[in-house]
Amino acid sequence: MQSILSTLGQAFRKSVVILSLVTLLGLSNLFIFTSQPAYAAKLNPQAAIQQDVGSRVEAYEEAVEEAQNPAKMDEAYEEELEEYKESQPDTGLIEGAKDLVEKVTGK
Repeated sequence: MQSILSTLGQAFRKSVVILSLVTLLGLSNLFIFTSQPAYAAKLNPQAAIQQDVGSRVEAYEEAVEEAQNPAKMDEAYEEELEEYKESQPDTGLIEGAKDLVEKVTGK
């Protein structure tokens, strides 16, 4: 009698484990096939494309203007370099080495 109950208990445990695994697989399928959010979707994609092209044309025209005037190009470079240094933290060892080289060379 006791062996029959232990066999039934093992069978019950196995069926519970199998049932829980099947349930987890079913739930995972629900998460896999859900609709993905469309962050890039616009109401009017043609207007977005035209706006993007317009901004690229403006950037190109600014670059051409800077290239024709070397002094203005140097000025723009210095401004961008200052913005970069403000946005990036001090690199420590590299900056210290640069300062040391400048002190030694006298530049």
